[in-house]
Amino acid sequence: MKNSVVKHSDNVIQANLLRWFELASDEQIKNGKNWYVDAMNFASYLADKYDIDKYIAATVISALSPNNKWERNKVDAEAVIKAFQNGILPESIKVCTYNANKLKAFNALDGQLISEKSPKTHAFSMNVGLNSSDHITIDKWHLRACVIKPKEGIQECSESCTNVQYRRIEKITALLAKKLGLKGYELQAIIWVTIKDAWNR
Repeated sequence: MKNSVVKHSDNVIQANLLRWFELASDEQIKNGKNWYVDAMNFASYLADKYDIDKYIAATVISALSPNNKWERNKVDAEAVIKAFQNGILPESIKVCTYNANKLKAFNALDGQLISEKSPKTHAFSMNVGLNSSDHITIDKWHLRACVIKPKEGIQECSESCTNVQYRRIEKITALLAKKLGLKGYELQAIIWVTIKDAWNR
């Protein structure tokens, strides 16, 4: 089994996350804090422009986010909302993520919101749509930061986890964020920026 969160105690994971936070420059901390502000502002823009609930807009953004760059994610979200409101079927438009996620975005506009059984995209929609600090978007970068110290450089590790482990990491991250005087999603974004820069990816 690859290096994974299952192999590490809560204290070790929290220590690793703290190391990545302490490595962050002032610029990286600023960029991390601003990331969710930008996402929330974009969700508000979509909600106002297309007369939909902000949480619905955030859910569309979240559904289209896996393996999608942020600027393209925004383009795709607006395209899906336009298509839905104009009666265009999902198969008639292209987005830069998986077809299953495109369907989730259309379904959200039709009232079928993302379930907590999909913890990452559910957390992202809660962060962006409802400013929830109780939910944390745990992606492959956060999982890497949980198990790899900055001094260890680029290492292979498991880039997914079970729902049980997801909730565990979410709790550990939230507790650390509280100690640092941050919202959970702010700490997650700062670590995301920092480890991506360190690994030059």
